[in-house]
Amino acid sequence: MQYRYEEQGNENRVWKDRRKHSWKCIDQKAFIEHTKGKAVICADAGTKGKKTEDVLTDGEHTLPLSVTRQKPGAFQKIVGYIPCTDGEESGYVRVLGVAAGKIIALLIVLAVLVAGGVLFWMMNRQEGPDLDRAAIAYEMPEGLVNTDPESITMPGYSLLTMSNSDGTVHVPLLNPEGNTCYFVYTISLADSGEILYESGYIEPGSAVPEFELNRTLDPGTYDIKVDVAAWAIEDYTEPLNGGSIEAELQVEE
Repeated sequence: MQYRYEEQGNENRVWKDRRKHSWKCIDQKAFIEHTKGKAVICADAGTKGKKTEDVLTDGEHTLPLSVTRQKPGAFQKIVGYIPCTDGEESGYVRVLGVAAGKIIALLIVLAVLVAGGVLFWMMNRQEGPDLDRAAIAYEMPEGLVNTDPESITMPGYSLLTMSNSDGTVHVPLLNPEGNTCYFVYTISLADSGEILYESGYIEPGSAVPEFELNRTLDPGTYDIKVDVAAWAIEDYTEPLNGGSIEAELQVEE
């Protein structure tokens, strides 16, 4: 279908297509006043809608047209209406453009959300390691003081005892004074690897004096592994050489 531009005399603005050709059109306010909502919209222009073989011509230039949608897209606005005719009936080509204001508003909202997220992260980020809240300053047994900053002193464990009456293991998890690292303890069953307990970061010269396991165990003796992970004081995300200790857990009534 070929539509011809039909001048009405009430055009009040000019729209330029991609080829920089000017088309006289009517803005939306004047269009509503003039047509009272009873005009025929033949097609859309200026948008990346579903293209058709229809064109608008003024005798010298042509304008590709697309199928008219009921409403403009979320980021489109109505620029104006170009009066036209198909030779039998008069109508209009609706011209759509980019709604820059909506895009800017969306970008502002996104920027505010991103800024808010960054601010929340900065206010709530962890500045240091997740220290074990149960750890306290602890007087180390004789010989468990590190005098060599180039080495790591590890405690030894052979037997841990727990009473089912209170569900607590009454054995301190130590980080000897003089170490230049944090300790994180993980206690697991030797046969299945099931983790029974994991500590937070323990500072040098501190200890978790007693702790509870993740679950109850029947009375008896269990082979366990006591893994000690070491993390540098100056950078708690940097792993150092830790250790793994084979021990027994004795569960009493």
